[in-house]
Amino acid sequence: MEKKNVVLRLLSNIYIKNILLMIAVSLVLVAVVLFILNIYTKHDESVTVPGVKGLQVEEARGILKSATLECEIVDSIFVTGGVPGAVIEQTPKEQSKVKEGRTIFLTIQAKGIQMVAIPELKDYSRRQAEAQLNSLGFDKIIIDEVPSAYAGIVISISYKGKELSSNQKVPKGATLRMTVGAGGESYQDSIQEQDAKIDESFFE
Repeated sequence: MEKKNVVLRLLSNIYIKNILLMIAVSLVLVAVVLFILNIYTKHDESVTVPGVKGLQVEEARGILKSATLECEIVDSIFVTGGVPGAVIEQTPKEQSKVKEGRTIFLTIQAKGIQMVAIPELKDYSRRQAEAQLNSLGFDKIIIDEVPSAYAGIVISISYKGKELSSNQKVPKGATLRMTVGAGGESYQDSIQEQDAKIDESFFE
């Protein structure tokens, strides 16, 4: 009974109450600080970026999400031989260290056929025209030579039997037909044949 009275007297003492209150407040503050530090430490933790090149977008998205990362498609390009819808490039690269929640930017293979504009190549040399077409992804070029005043000069470019106008678009890698002047005797023979026909018609 005496012990109980002693405890009650101590608790009723204003100084003791203040001390106990300060201890309680201190414990709460320590708990809050530890909680904040824990969150801050986890926020700064880095994760390793998984490789998703070659995967379809949805599959890549799932893998990145499981690694606590986001993704965004920033470009769609056409690569010969590529699988439509597959990831071609990622930024940051595979095995990079980034913070959780970081957005990984993806470039994917275009699902449609890439169309390329054919530049104006008339009156270019055959070599120049072929070089330009090759650089645009056209490696299958059929050459037709016709009588002309100048040898090796491009007269026209055609696709599927139709002459192309400047900057007209065709599927990348399609077979093109280039008509080139033969020059020399072929041209002179053609002129002579035309002159002969004119002379014959004059005397009829």
